[in-house]
Amino acid sequence: MEELKRMLKAAGFDNITIKDKENSDEIIKGWNFGEGVENMVFSAYIQARKP
Repeated sequence: MEELKRMLKAAGFDNITIKDKENSDEIIKGWNFGEGVENMVFSAYIQARKP
């Protein structure tokens, strides 16, 4: 998550919050990319402000 925050800051965003979605594993398993993908990525809510 810190890398994503760094990229958003570099793009000019501030007040960045990233919160995992409670059902992240279920969402990612539905992508059908293969077994175990949910252990490598997650689904999240991202809020940020660009002044």
